[in-house]
Amino acid sequence: MYKDRIEKIRRLMDDQGIDIVMITSEPNMLYFSGYSAVSLERLIALLINREEEKVSLIVPRLEEKRAEENCKLTDFELISYSDTENPINILEKVFYKSRQVTIGVEETIPFKYVYPIISKYVSIRYSLVNDLIYSLRIVKEPEEIEALRKAAEINNRVLLEAIRNIREGLSEKSVMMHIKNYAFEAGADEVSFALVQSGSHSALPHQEPTDKIIHSGDAVVLDIGIRYRGYYSDLTRTVVCGSPSTKHVEIFNIVSNAQQNALDAIKEDIKAEDVDLVARRTIESYGYGEYFIHRTGHGIGLEVHEPPFIKVGNTNLLKNGMAFTVEPGIYLPDQFGVRLEDNVIVSRGGYINLASIPKSLYIEDYDV
Repeated sequence: MYKDRIEKIRRLMDDQGIDIVMITSEPNMLYFSGYSAVSLERLIALLINREEEKVSLIVPRLEEKRAEENCKLTDFELISYSDTENPINILEKVFYKSRQVTIGVEETIPFKYVYPIISKYVSIRYSLVNDLIYSLRIVKEPEEIEALRKAAEINNRVLLEAIRNIREGLSEKSVMMHIKNYAFEAGADEVSFALVQSGSHSALPHQEPTDKIIHSGDAVVLDIGIRYRGYYSDLTRTVVCGSPSTKHVEIFNIVSNAQQNALDAIKEDIKAEDVDLVARRTIESYGYGEYFIHRTGHGIGLEVHEPPFIKVGNTNLLKNGMAFTVEPGIYLPDQFGVRLEDNVIVSRGGYINLASIPKSLYIEDYDV
């Protein structure tokens, strides 16, 4: 699998005249090699040369053992360096076998790793390769789909536990801590976020949990992201602590309708923006269009947010194996918000929904 990915990117490098691709981000490192680590202040890089069979993996000495054990490539050169060595010197040796060279880099690469070379060698050219890499990653392979299924399976259990734990008198932070503890027990490798937004906070989509106490009658948005073997699940439900108001029910039903309409629209070869438009027009038809303030979804995989982005303006066609969220919402300022989020995979016949738990404002409906 990893060898095939290297061969695929080499063909794309040929097409675009890129001599070496330099991978420094954790998701792409994992995708191409099976090894992942966060660079922090020390350079970690995977160098893919279009004319050489071997790839080069550059790591600090303290990562050498992990790299040897976790890299799944059968033909790679491991280059390690100590804290007294400058890894830029290693890059120079690799790059300057040929003075005329084009290096493909990710847009997130720290400037400190390219500036010394840019300033010293004007003949070296750089090309951003994010689109090139995402063109490979955007359609998931069977092994990736299985990892996404397992991540969602864990997250379904975590979200269900979180909802059952909601009660008057708890703080948002205490619910968050329970989510995180339970997620690891359920098999998650990482909890990327556990948003617990109650009352007026539920109208703020990215509000972090606070010491705010949950009261009877509060809408509570629970948005949980976990990772399993490198792959993410991102699920959201909205419930009410106690009895929902007539307004809660009205807004929830509109969002639920919008989400279902968007899900029903998913199929191969429709534009990504069409899914967004279906959800958006549903909400607009009820007079709440101005309160739907974000896109309908985002791709999910080795990153919690990646292509395809389900938004107006994305005219790319959906293809079998693409994975993304569907998460319309309505946010009434200073009152409350409602969001529902599922993870789906495009299939030949439409889509596979990885979210298996109910959608209801009533906590007792989750006692399944």
